[in-house]
Amino acid sequence: MARVFDAPIITNDQNIDRLLAVPLPVLILFWKDIIPEQVNQSMKQLAAREAGQLIVAKVYTRDNPVVARRFQIHHSLVLVGLRAGAEITRADLPDGSAVEAHAAYLLGRAARPAPSTTGHVSHSTRVHNGTDSRPVNVADATFEQIVLRSPLPVLVDFWAPWCGPCHAVAPILDRIARDYAGRLRVAKVNVDQNPYYAGLYGVQGIPTLLLVRGGEVVDRAVGALPEPHLRSLVERFLQGQAG
Repeated sequence: MARVFDAPIITNDQNIDRLLAVPLPVLILFWKDIIPEQVNQSMKQLAAREAGQLIVAKVYTRDNPVVARRFQIHHSLVLVGLRAGAEITRADLPDGSAVEAHAAYLLGRAARPAPSTTGHVSHSTRVHNGTDSRPVNVADATFEQIVLRSPLPVLVDFWAPWCGPCHAVAPILDRIARDYAGRLRVAKVNVDQNPYYAGLYGVQGIPTLLLVRGGEVVDRAVGALPEPHLRSLVERFLQGQAG
């Protein structure tokens, strides 16, 4: 009798083929930094509920580059569903509901989920030559491309529509984007709609402003700073000084 797994299993470069040989659908979460708690809980619940019907697995890509290359994992969190060793579904930066949706499709209980848009930037958010003079709205799906791979330093504003201080600082960010066009990119992330990177960077109070250079956070500020204070922060950032 085949072994029944009622919890997510950890797989790696050495035993991935053994896992894929199991005669059950397999749902694998590839992660590099952290797994958001909502996703972690969904994976656990799914493994327990579908034991004997579905294998739920995880791969830490930093320690397993061979399997990461094999599955062409280019993001920090990727969900892949397979049947008979063949990929049939994928989601970049999934949330808990995406885990459930892709599992249901993998098990033949629901229609295919909408495809991931990671790596595709809409016309309204595309950055032309790094010289946009207005803040760019960024989603979890486009954060890596627009912020982490930006050729310019980036000021990231984590905000929400219900947040009064966020609205107070917004006109200041508009002016900074205009005045520093070509030297600095200003990006805005609505945390209600895009919780992944907010969780990854430990955003608790909003607005939270991150200063990112070369994909690394070099400074941060919390709250609606006065304009002179915020401009001083930006100037130090652009001069290569932290804090």
